[in-house]
Amino acid sequence: MSEYVLTAIDTAQIQSYVFGSNRLKENIGASELVELATHQWVYAALPPQHNVADAATGELDDRLTIHSLEAEVLYAGGGNTVILFSTLELAREFTGRLTRRVLKEAPGLELVVAHRCFDWERDALAEVVGQTLGVDLARKKQNRNSSMPLLGLSVTRPCSSTRMVASQIVEGRPVSREIYAKVDGRLQGQARLESVTSRVKQGKWRIPPDFDDLGRFKGDEGDIAVVHADGNGMGKRVAAIAARHRTPGQNRDYIAAIRTFSRCLGAAATTALRKVVDLMADALLADADLADRHRRNFPLRPIVFGGDDVTFVCHGRYGLSLAVCYLEAFEEATQTDPAFDHKPAHACAGVAVVKAHYPFARAYRLSEQLCRSAKQMLVEQNIEGSALDWHVAMSGITGSLGEIRAREYTVQSGCLHMRPVLLRGSASVPWRTWPVFKAILDTLVEEQGAWSGRRNKVKALREALRGGKDAVVEFLHMFQLEALPKADPANVVGYEKTGWVGNRCVYFDAIEMMDLFADLPQIAASGDVEAEHAAL
Repeated sequence: MSEYVLTAIDTAQIQSYVFGSNRLKENIGASELVELATHQWVYAALPPQHNVADAATGELDDRLTIHSLEAEVLYAGGGNTVILFSTLELAREFTGRLTRRVLKEAPGLELVVAHRCFDWERDALAEVVGQTLGVDLARKKQNRNSSMPLLGLSVTRPCSSTRMVASQIVEGRPVSREIYAKVDGRLQGQARLESVTSRVKQGKWRIPPDFDDLGRFKGDEGDIAVVHADGNGMGKRVAAIAARHRTPGQNRDYIAAIRTFSRCLGAAATTALRKVVDLMADALLADADLADRHRRNFPLRPIVFGGDDVTFVCHGRYGLSLAVCYLEAFEEATQTDPAFDHKPAHACAGVAVVKAHYPFARAYRLSEQLCRSAKQMLVEQNIEGSALDWHVAMSGITGSLGEIRAREYTVQSGCLHMRPVLLRGSASVPWRTWPVFKAILDTLVEEQGAWSGRRNKVKALREALRGGKDAVVEFLHMFQLEALPKADPANVVGYEKTGWVGNRCVYFDAIEMMDLFADLPQIAASGDVEAEHAAL
């Protein structure tokens, strides 16, 4: 028998489902339900004869193939789960079991499933997968019926989170079935969380369940950073694997290649996230006073993880340090991996720094826009590398990221911001880099330095930068300065006399982040309490 069925599973409206609440517990629970619905529940719904060796971890037995099974999971990653079934009837029965469970245990989550029949001897599996994901699933997403929930026919009480009909009381609040499932889902995901946060348990810290506990400590106003990171060009890498397996005779080789890539990508992202957790733990261990001010709360919480698409929240001052740590660790974890052709994979990150009670869905959307902004810079400059972008939102956000920057960061001389910045410099972008930004920031906050404690001078420089190059020259004369702080990594000249390179300002970003940045690697390495105080 050579006729089989390819089944692909995806989710719809995932951002609003996971990030639509202002309660961290519900965001975490929603993320866990998505993980269950696209992994563990999938394995549980398979017919008896399949290739899943461990349903808890998703480990596959590569020795078992569809030729002797009822179902073979090809891979689960990148937001999709792809399975081979021996018959269409088995595929449909599986779909029924899975969707019934999702409706019952994860109300509000929308799954999209597509089936495509093919001939193993005549059709290239890589092409079948591409058509199922790119055509069939896309069409089903576009043409699916919109959910029309029944809102209540008599006297009802609304859910405090969704405004739908409440069916339960949780922690004294009326909640809908969807929110009740999310709160329960948070508890189910404890083991997966501990797999990347083992240092937290060793340090006997508490992972806080609320944004307030992440963003506040003694004497602090309460800022959080939403960090969203995503791998660059992963779709192109998948397409390249498919292009190398264009014939039916290569179907089994294609399965091995795409499965290996999916495994290695997930492992690299998980390793990078562990490095982020380790950096935060090292900083707390190096500075007992810092740990005490967090009241034994660990100021970092992963929300979405397991693939190259990662989202975590942390105290606002740690967002940039942890985002850079993730990008560096992701590159390091992939640079010698054969699945990535022995070349490091790259990623981009967006960091939105907001108040703890800021609408979380907006903060997440902003972090996504910032991540896309960093990716767009790489495309425009034709650069292979990693980049990050950030934004500080101390009040309400009106408009898109582009509109905000046109309104708040554009003056007659050009752009006040250097963002996005590359993780490392390149020939085409020699100075808009993280090392240049960091070097300038270090000079501004350096203890006993020329700028330390000189708030009036810093404020005057900020206003001079808004006025352009001539205003900066006047500022230098007024304060009897030879030049502004110089960043050694910057491969350009003259900016220390004018504050600008072309139509972009060099110093404005560093001034804005002076009170909103803590150098976690420095704290972890030195354990210098006084230096940490200056950073905070």
